Amino acid sequence: MGVSTQAWMIALGLALFPGKALAGSDSPQFILQWGSNGAGQGQFSGPHGIEVDADGNVYVVDTGNNRIQKFTCEGDFLLTWGSFGPADGQFSHPHGVGIGPKGNIYVAETGNNRVQKFTSDGVFVTKWGSFGDGDGQFSHTHGLAVDSNGNVFVADRNQNRVQKFTSDGSFIMAWGTTGTGDGQFTGTNGVAVDLDDNVFVGDSSPRIQKFTNDGVFITSWGSAGAGDGQFNFPRGLSTDEFGNVYVADRNLHRMQKFTGAGAFLTKWGSFGAGEGEFNLPYAVRASGDGFVFVADSSNHRVQKFRVTPCPADLNDDGSVGILDLLSLLAAWGTDPGGAPDFDGDGTVGILDLLTLLANWGPCA
Repeated sequence: MGVSTQAWMIALGLALFPGKALAGSDSPQFILQWGSNGAGQGQFSGPHGIEVDADGNVYVVDTGNNRIQKFTCEGDFLLTWGSFGPADGQFSHPHGVGIGPKGNIYVAETGNNRVQKFTSDGVFVTKWGSFGDGDGQFSHTHGLAVDSNGNVFVADRNQNRVQKFTSDGSFIMAWGTTGTGDGQFTGTNGVAVDLDDNVFVGDSSPRIQKFTNDGVFITSWGSAGAGDGQFNFPRGLSTDEFGNVYVADRNLHRMQKFTGAGAFLTKWGSFGAGEGEFNLPYAVRASGDGFVFVADSSNHRVQKFRVTPCPADLNDDGSVGILDLLSLLAAWGTDPGGAPDFDGDGTVGILDLLTLLANWGPCA
């Protein structure tokens, strides 16, 4: 492509889509909610964990009822498993949940100080852990996350550390000591892993710390307060397909969204029981297709939001099509300062094209 031709296409793209922001900073939109206080199907008692699988199914840690419930992405009940107790498949105050690359479900229990592994249909596979301060032992398990290789990261809250295991529970390593320095903790809460297998940990300091997959400190952000980028008990964490980080800021009854480097993007929520309001939200999970699910614990419900109005819909016409493709090609190889640089690497290229094609057609 000649320079003059490329310049003409870039100008055309900017004329067609002026001022369009990168998808990572769009304001969230309430979509739906489900749940109420109780022990029936689709009811909850203080849900503390939430996860979404590759098919869009939603797993909710129904903490007070000591069970896991599975739903469609629209909140339709599918199945449940678990009851109170120490036996295989039973729970005592379950908290964190994660999904492995093969679809297995991992659940961290506070009361039993262990992790259990299940199939996606709730069939028990294995377990590990007991109370103590040794390798593979826990004191108040909290958040849990799984990386692309199936390694499991567990927030060992009262021991101010993160432990890393294989997919079958063999101990690999641990990091963290008590304190407020880099790599230290004053209570580990949520854990999340991004597409590059970096590990994010919510710390009661309060702040978010980012590590390599082997626990090497990278950066941190946050302080006590109610301002943008400040926290009061950052409980749940999640990452999305763009590398953004979502934080359930529990005691401030809100969600906050950051880049993977900790730059503040947006926030939403306040105290209440209405749409988009929260009462002690414990967990948040990005589903990878522009939606985020929140376990709104003391409202005993799940709320669903669209955080990307429509991935790759650059002209906001409700679908991804030929005009969006032309806009992307017009900016090919350049730094457009926003869309259509979906992966945020500073250049429009093949990954951005693949993102657009993956979203081709009417917006869901």
